[in-house]
Amino acid sequence: MILKSARRQHMQADGVQAPERWYDIEQGTWWRQALGQWLAEEDPIIFGEYMLTLSGLDVPWPDARIKAHFHIHPGSQSDVQAELTALPITQDAIDWVALPFVLEYSNDPHQVLREADRALRNDGYMLVAMSNPYALHSLARLWPSWRQRAPWQSRLFTPARVLDWLSLLNYQVLHAGYFGYAVPWPSRHGGSPKGQGLLKRVPFLAAGYAMIVQKREWPVTLVRSPSFQPAQVKNKGVVPAGRIQSNKVHPK
Repeated sequence: MILKSARRQHMQADGVQAPERWYDIEQGTWWRQALGQWLAEEDPIIFGEYMLTLSGLDVPWPDARIKAHFHIHPGSQSDVQAELTALPITQDAIDWVALPFVLEYSNDPHQVLREADRALRNDGYMLVAMSNPYALHSLARLWPSWRQRAPWQSRLFTPARVLDWLSLLNYQVLHAGYFGYAVPWPSRHGGSPKGQGLLKRVPFLAAGYAMIVQKREWPVTLVRSPSFQPAQVKNKGVVPAGRIQSNKVHPK
């Protein structure tokens, strides 16, 4: 199969703009909650001095121990207004970079990743969250009126393709999986997405997918699970270093 080039010349000229707030996305509140639930379940250890989000969307981190957090994007609501393909950040300066619904709206997603990689320090972390091209809600693209709304106005990139891009930059996958087990159809009345929970049996049809990767100095080989699901920790009593256990009482 011949893949189309990920680079596009006139995406913004055609009126397709990246969402700057969650309410710019159809069922945006639900999307934010779904991503937050996935992050809470994966429970990544988030620490460091600087975090950079290349979007106006705020990522619902469950526990972020970051001293300074900046939003950089071309929109007017950013902390620093700049093009994502030419970040005004020195090399190896950032501990975390987040790209929530960014690559699918970029004219040149490869260059966006390269710029994020340049700004990220060695052993730094990157979050990528995107709409799932295999999701049932992608059928909304068949309707011309719906195709003008986010997230259906964006491009489609599969998890395997994004992982291939990251492998070329020597990133190791720490967490990867799907989120949003429902169908967020357009709704004039703000109703809840349909099919809540039913898609957990077929996770590859979930609304979105996300991955947390770590920058490595040496080449690494990405090992992809057929189901795009991370390994589960069997011992629920294990707590990462520096993480305080909750005060929940477990019956014996």
